[in-house]
Amino acid sequence: MAKPKPLESYLVASYAHTTSLTAYTNCPAEAFLTYVCDAFDSFTHCLNKFTKKNDGSYNKDSEDSLRHISCAILGTLMGHFETFEKSLFAGLVERSNHFSEFTPEKFLKHFDKNCGGEISISVSRLLAFRGIQASVGFVIADSLKGWHNPSGVNSFFKAFGIQQNLFSNGEISDLTVLWQLRHSIVHTGAWLTLPDSQKVKRLINYGDKPIVFDTQFINAVCRRLHKIVKAANGRLLTDCTTLLGTSPPSSVTQDFNAFLAVKSPKNNWL
Repeated sequence: MAKPKPLESYLVASYAHTTSLTAYTNCPAEAFLTYVCDAFDSFTHCLNKFTKKNDGSYNKDSEDSLRHISCAILGTLMGHFETFEKSLFAGLVERSNHFSEFTPEKFLKHFDKNCGGEISISVSRLLAFRGIQASVGFVIADSLKGWHNPSGVNSFFKAFGIQQNLFSNGEISDLTVLWQLRHSIVHTGAWLTLPDSQKVKRLINYGDKPIVFDTQFINAVCRRLHKIVKAANGRLLTDCTTLLGTSPPSSVTQDFNAFLAVKSPKNNWL
């Protein structure tokens, strides 16, 4: 019998990926929404190709497969959404020298007062980046906890002097549902436990049940994420423009516009 290959050996050399960390650094919204559209197209391909019964409904094998695939896609979507959030934050750290009222002291004081304690970056975490180029913003964003808490993320961005919430109350409500579903998929085998359902008001009636999505869920969540990203970036751009002062250089304005641009392969969803 052949010796089993090491599991890591199944990792293959990748082509140039449109959702690389470099892409997220350059334009977080475009990188994230590109992945969202890729995920949607992949699921749609499954919907179109999986076996159906004579009446047009899916047979049991197809239904089971679509359930597993949709759970996996939601988990990955939310992982990319976290990267989107961190990339926005990291990019503003890098550009904060253009904010006329920004000081490192006020930035750190905000976290100490409003975000559960001062920012702490261990030497071991810094050493993990040795030998590569890592932005200060990325190192700080990577050290923060709470990216799955939309209200907490709002507070993170207030450290720059941003006045508006990144996410509205309605968006917080939707994201809280998605984060809890993601948590239950990853940590409790796609079973929404009774205690977990009680953490989110909108999920109270779904506790102690498996997470099974309608076949239109991926379509709905991909469209909803487009709306959330467009609104969030619009608020950020408005407030960042104010923070730049009355006469910022055109190159700085162009850089902010490019960084916070919202583009998608499916622009009609925006």
